[in-house]
Amino acid sequence: MRKHLLIIILFLAAAAGPDLLFSQEEIAKSDIIEHLDGKDYYIHSVEQGQTLYAISKVYDIAVDELLFENPDARQGLNIGQQLRIPLVSREKLITDDLRKGEFRYIFHIVRKGQTLYGISRIYDVSVDDLKAANPEWAKGLDPGQYLKIPMKDPVVNDRSVVVKPDAESRKMHTVAGGETLYSISRKYRVGLPELKAANPGLTSNLSPGQEIVIPEYQEENIKQEEEKTFYEHTVKEKETLYGIARKYRISIDSLTAFNQGLSKNIFPGEVIRIPQRVNPDSYITHRVNEKTKLKKIASKYAISVTAIKDANPDFRSRVNPGDMLMIPVGPPPLVSPDDVHVVITPPDDIPPKVMDSDSIRCYDKMYRHKKDFNVALMIPLYAEEAREISLKARSGALDPRKHKSFNFIQFYEGFLMAVDELEKQGLNVRLYLYDVDEKVSKTIQVLQQPELADMDLIIGPFFSRNFTLVSNFAEMFDIKIVNPLTRRTEVLSNPNVFKIKPSRDAQAALLTKFVEIYQPDANIILVRNNKFQYEDEVLEIRGLLDKVVPYGVKVPNASIYDLIVEYSKADTNLAAGVLINSLMVENRMIQTAELENSPADSTFFSNGIAEVIYATDSVYGVIRNASVVRNNLVIVLTNNEIFAPEILTRLNDLKDTFDITVVGMPEWDLLDNLETDYLLDLKVYYFTDAYYDYDDPDVKSFIMDFRERYKTHPDDYAFEGYDLGTFFLGALMRFGTDCEKCLPYYREKVLSTTIKFSPAYPAGYENLYWNLCRYRNYRIERVIIQ
Repeated sequence: MRKHLLIIILFLAAAAGPDLLFSQEEIAKSDIIEHLDGKDYYIHSVEQGQTLYAISKVYDIAVDELLFENPDARQGLNIGQQLRIPLVSREKLITDDLRKGEFRYIFHIVRKGQTLYGISRIYDVSVDDLKAANPEWAKGLDPGQYLKIPMKDPVVNDRSVVVKPDAESRKMHTVAGGETLYSISRKYRVGLPELKAANPGLTSNLSPGQEIVIPEYQEENIKQEEEKTFYEHTVKEKETLYGIARKYRISIDSLTAFNQGLSKNIFPGEVIRIPQRVNPDSYITHRVNEKTKLKKIASKYAISVTAIKDANPDFRSRVNPGDMLMIPVGPPPLVSPDDVHVVITPPDDIPPKVMDSDSIRCYDKMYRHKKDFNVALMIPLYAEEAREISLKARSGALDPRKHKSFNFIQFYEGFLMAVDELEKQGLNVRLYLYDVDEKVSKTIQVLQQPELADMDLIIGPFFSRNFTLVSNFAEMFDIKIVNPLTRRTEVLSNPNVFKIKPSRDAQAALLTKFVEIYQPDANIILVRNNKFQYEDEVLEIRGLLDKVVPYGVKVPNASIYDLIVEYSKADTNLAAGVLINSLMVENRMIQTAELENSPADSTFFSNGIAEVIYATDSVYGVIRNASVVRNNLVIVLTNNEIFAPEILTRLNDLKDTFDITVVGMPEWDLLDNLETDYLLDLKVYYFTDAYYDYDDPDVKSFIMDFRERYKTHPDDYAFEGYDLGTFFLGALMRFGTDCEKCLPYYREKVLSTTIKFSPAYPAGYENLYWNLCRYRNYRIERVIIQ
């Protein structure tokens, strides 16, 4: 395969122009400008040694546009030849269109002899639609011309939103305390832009009792399938999980999917839920987790080695991690086993999403397809720099950090390692590599490749405006496409898009879960620099926290009394043994005498979520709201490289007075100027989309293999390439090309994060998982949140 990939890379490098092979003389941009055919052009006179590629670099224009404007140049350049070069290139015009907002087109580069009718047949659009999108068609079609191909109306997840409902059909929502615009939009599955459009003048400052118009939506007429019923099996003496799996004709993977927390060490009396299956198979699958013998696996399932070998002719006596075996289970039972109880209502301890019929179909059909998959990888390789890099490498003057060609190469290398590992497990894939950087014209050229329409999966491009073009292409030809880098939700306009980087909106829910599990009794203080920043985020966080934070907390009187004793000892104005009469705690005056009279009781403090605007309140806003008798969870919302160190410094000054824990949002892992001691002393937590546990055996193995293979240490892109390849190619291998239906139930372990896809608005799928990490003992640890 690598030979095939290398051929593609070399083809793309050659496509940049044969003049890469020749030396370049310095070229001056012409100062002659003429207005021709309604456009302004530079008039460039070709001189000795000049090439199309060199001229294109000077005028920042693609070679193919130079050739389109100057067809005679296809035969070669002549000294004195006059070239017309547009002042405003197609690249700039298209880029400007892409920046304006929704762009529902792809581009076709006209070839010699093509007609509007022929092109309309290629893309399944009408000739009238082509004419409407390309008013210049009346002048005729010329080879090299860019023709806009209009897209069909976009698909919106779950409903069609009507932004302006009429008075009779509109739906009204009455705002409840703690609700935010964001939470209301999530409740009704309506986007914030639609909410604001339906409510002119609506702001994020909502008041209880306020009425909001909810844009009307129509549910698609989707047939709801009946809930799947389950058996309850009670484990008997000497039963094993393998025997139960074989008895009910279900794989170990499926059993663990439907029984959270289930391990192979089961005990008598334990209840295991087993989904009913209409057409059970004559075999189940077994995933090998360690190097072992077939004899050992056969004994677990209580079958003969010969039976396993007959079902798996490609395996000998030993198997390796990742191998998948078919385990014969014999004829199906004619009736339901008499030692089980049929449960119609889904059990409470299994997530509803895991219970639906899609999940059962997913696990039932694992590995049944024998398809060879076509996968396109679009990475910025900057192949035009290949010759310059080659010359510097020969002279020993190469510094990879100064060449864009090396920026993303490790993503590709990590991806290849994932491909190799999955091929050993049975993946059949044809991998196509395309050099796609930030140049729009280059992307349009790639999209003309005929094989692209037959892809099962496209990964990339990495740059946003080019991703829009390729996403439109993928939508038109019904191809799954992965955006590997962006957090922008704007890419979610295509039902086939998978956005791997979580958006910041998903942090609030994880923060709430963290507080509920680890900080239920904390005194919570929200801090932001000014009232104009992070307003929506604060409202969303408050709304979610209000649902889990208790109304109040009880603090033992003994703890408060100990604090009074400590303060009294530190007060040099008091005689030895004399206590202060009272202590201000959370805006309440606590009398020492009351504590002495009721030492075994507790004092109740009401809970609230305070907010500090640092620009007006300064650090005294924190002091006024801090508690001396319980932990203060200070949630700081900023990505500002000046404010973040400032607030940490001020909070660190308070650490001897108050017990403080800090959560930095939204992305403090991107800040490089935070004092390490402050991060440790303040027990700082932060969100990150990637966390590498260097004690994890899988991470250690990957690093060692990468070093051995590529003679360098893997960077973040290497991990991302490996993880993305492992997850998506693994999903294709297991579930086939319609794998998106199975991703909510797919838990493939990757190195840097957890991937949990959910349908996104208005279309596509988005990973919602953030890692929550903390600084501790000069290490970074990931916090486990179920």
